[in-house]
Amino acid sequence: MKNEIFFFILALITGALIPIQAATNAAFSKSIGNPYITGLMVFIVGLIGMFLFILFTRASFPSKQALAAAPLYGYLGGLIVATYVIMITILVPKIGVGTAIGLIVTGQIICAVIIDHFGLFNVAVRSINLPRSIGIVLMIVGVYLGMKK
Repeated sequence: MKNEIFFFILALITGALIPIQAATNAAFSKSIGNPYITGLMVFIVGLIGMFLFILFTRASFPSKQALAAAPLYGYLGGLIVATYVIMITILVPKIGVGTAIGLIVTGQIICAVIIDHFGLFNVAVRSINLPRSIGIVLMIVGVYLGMKK
C-alpha cells in the first residue's frame, strides 16, 4: 500500500503540471505570436530534457530489432502529445485553463474507460459498470458546473 500511495501522489503531482503547462504554453505563444512555434519549442526543450534524463540515468537504448518489433500504435504517442500541446496552447486563451483542462480530462476519462472495457492496445480488460458510468456522468456535470460563470 505504501508503494501505491507514492504512485498516487506522483500521479497527482504530474496532473498538477498539466494546467501549469497549459498556462505557460499560452503565455509563451502570446509572447511570440505563434502556437506552432510554441509547440516546436516545447518539444525541443523536452527532447533536451529527455536526452539529459537518459544520460544521467544511464538508461540503455533498445536495439533496432526491438524498435522494429514494437507495435505501430506505440509510435502514436508523439503525434498525440504534439496535438495536445498545440490544442492546449490554442484553447487556453479562448476558453480558459480550467475549462480546457476539465474538458480534456473528461475526454481522457471517457476514452480510458472505453480502452479498458474493450482491452484495446493490449491493456487488461476492466468492464464498464455502473460506478464507472456514474463517474463519467459526474465528470461531465462537474466540468459543466465549472464552466458556468
